Amino acid sequence: MKVKVWIMLLILVFLLSGCSKPENSTLPLAFIEANKVRINDLQLDTIDEIIQERTIDNGARVLIFKDKEDGQINGGINLRDKYYQIGEVSVENTPEDLMGIEEVQVFGKEAIKIYGILGTSYAQAFYWFTQEDFQGSIIQVDGNTTEIDLDNDGKQEIVSTLGTIPQTKIYILDENKIYACDINESIGAESSILKDRDKKLFEIYFQPNKPKKYMYDKGLLKEIVK
Repeated sequence: MKVKVWIMLLILVFLLSGCSKPENSTLPLAFIEANKVRINDLQLDTIDEIIQERTIDNGARVLIFKDKEDGQINGGINLRDKYYQIGEVSVENTPEDLMGIEEVQVFGKEAIKIYGILGTSYAQAFYWFTQEDFQGSIIQVDGNTTEIDLDNDGKQEIVSTLGTIPQTKIYILDENKIYACDINESIGAESSILKDRDKKLFEIYFQPNKPKKYMYDKGLLKEIVK
């Protein structure tokens, strides 16, 4: 008799688990304030060659140049008759499509994006928010970057992905401060990537061969279950 009861219970559990639709998983993300780049004075006699330059609306010039002393490819800004250095942008002989200067809109603000590569599978970008106070107006983002309106509020966030096992970060603006979230560390994922830019879908692995799809919504990742 007891065996029959257990069998009936097991069948009932099996049927219920098979017929019920799994609930969407919602994961909170942990954000920390992004570090700002220290801006140093640039001496003109250290410039060996200007590789790229761009003049923007306020008359400032943005440069990618080769340093005369160490051959490093650095970024620079010419603002109000003074020159400043923001750090290493790329390696020598970087292909043209992997290094450049662009005007972008991020967080509802105007920004200049200066990007390059520092090695195999190691891209990076600097974002200079030109309307902010100069010191404290630049952030540096590791990885391949894209600007995308994740939460459909009309303002673009930054998503970056780094490494052959993808590690993805989301950068947001909150109360006029920039915050970053490392998705892998925040939710304990093995890998994460913005898989479909048009649909704004992240593909996240918690274990091999079992990808899950998520969308970002105001500090949360919401699982998309078919």
